[in-house]
Amino acid sequence: MIAPAQAGQQMRARLVYCGADSCLRLSGYRARATMIVRIGGRDLAVEGDRAWQATVPLDVARAWPIARNYALRVVLVDPDAGTERAETVMLPPGSLGSRTEIASLTISAR
Repeated sequence: MIAPAQAGQQMRARLVYCGADSCLRLSGYRARATMIVRIGGRDLAVEGDRAWQATVPLDVARAWPIARNYALRVVLVDPDAGTERAETVMLPPGSLGSRTEIASLTISAR
């Protein structure tokens, strides 16, 4: 169950620097600190209690299953109650796009 103060607050995703690389920072709220945050069937290591956040290198995040329109499905699992609830998090545009290295680029004038 979501507390009234949390009802209007959705999960967020944003790009942040973590050392020399970029990372994806997810944040949100859960009813209890014991709830597990799961993406793609895997538990995510989070910081915080009811207000949580997780910072993940982009190399790891790029392996996650992404839904249409750059949305990520995050599941909050309550092991005590045996329930789970899924939420959709919109990702920053282009944040998990793959990089393509090219050997050369030809530009011609018309």
